[in-house]
Amino acid sequence: EDGMSGRLSQAERASLGLSAGGLIVNGVRIPVPGVSVTTWLDDPKRAPPITDGRERSASAVKSIVLHTSRGVRGTIRDGSRDSSRAEVLALYQSRTARQVSWCLSVDTDGDVLQQCDAARWACWHAGHANAWTIGIEMVQHPDTGDLWRVQVDACVAVVGALCDALAIPKRVPVDASGKPFAGVVPSWRSVAKGGKATQWPGVLGHRNITTDRGPGDPGSAIFEALLSSGFAGEVVG
Repeated sequence: EDGMSGRLSQAERASLGLSAGGLIVNGVRIPVPGVSVTTWLDDPKRAPPITDGRERSASAVKSIVLHTSRGVRGTIRDGSRDSSRAEVLALYQSRTARQVSWCLSVDTDGDVLQQCDAARWACWHAGHANAWTIGIEMVQHPDTGDLWRVQVDACVAVVGALCDALAIPKRVPVDASGKPFAGVVPSWRSVAKGGKATQWPGVLGHRNITTDRGPGDPGSAIFEALLSSGFAGEVVG
């Protein structure tokens, strides 16, 4: 079932092809070469559809917000780590009474789970920025804040595919020295917190719009990887 995860018409469901692989963005399959993506239509047990959030138009999407599941800073380790943490988190967000949700989970073994249409469903992951952003959660294990190279590479590939599909600028916030901007951009904060809730088209971190989780959400490693892959850095702050 689609649940409330970005409604698809019968014709769209038929055209997607459950064995085709790839993301579902605005009712269309988007391939991500080299990355294993399981959506809520492919395997609803591994990636159960989420109901927290609301429907939106694809034209509303301006940005991607990156998160880490624990909000702890770490480094990138070589290789991968076997894991089923993404499935645990996916089940949690599909059942919890808390008002929390995100679109995609990227595990430490490189597997990606998608629980709603990235374009048509606004998840509850970034407060005042929910309506215009896509939330991606990178899995962290209880014993470390580190990410794994396979995981980071998968996240970079997914982010690139989403940017291409939705015309999101391939840029990330940096400081004057060109390093990923680790703090909150004052104008991006919510009006309730003294900001202007400014929309910034591009790829940003949860840490850039709120102090609720700190600089480890998602840390700088993923932004360094995006910059290395060709994303532009734009000075903010």
